[in-house]
Amino acid sequence: MISGDFYELPVKEIMDNNPPLITRMASIRTVAKKVCQKRRHVWVVEQKDSRKLVGVITEKDLLDIVSPISRKTHIVGMMNPMSLRHGELYNAEDIMAKPVRKCSPDTTIEEVLLLMKDCRIRRLAITEGEEIVGELSLSAVIKAYFTIQDSP
Repeated sequence: MISGDFYELPVKEIMDNNPPLITRMASIRTVAKKVCQKRRHVWVVEQKDSRKLVGVITEKDLLDIVSPISRKTHIVGMMNPMSLRHGELYNAEDIMAKPVRKCSPDTTIEEVLLLMKDCRIRRLAITEGEEIVGELSLSAVIKAYFTIQDSP
């Protein structure tokens, strides 16, 4: 395959159909266990038997709530940092990032790469309507590129 053809492929050709999911009411402990597994992120869905996407949680999100709040010598505007230390967070909904960057399964790899670059993100939810059907990471795109380039 010529490299130009690769960029025209729809993401459904290389997306992961089994993204890590967790419900918005899952405890912070449950979120941490799942995030600390191989993928280092989870997609947050409305409820257990639903795939309605409502947010995403990454390792950085967990770091932000676990790390101590820095002491400022001055504050401009309002400061309301959330912290596990102060017992202000209870479940996934409290720490998830939203809105989630997403695309459809028919979006081309070129469009996805531009979106990732512009939004400075490494993974996208692949959705049909409001439901998550897969995910695509930057590392999966790179791996697919070299796999396809090496094939006869």
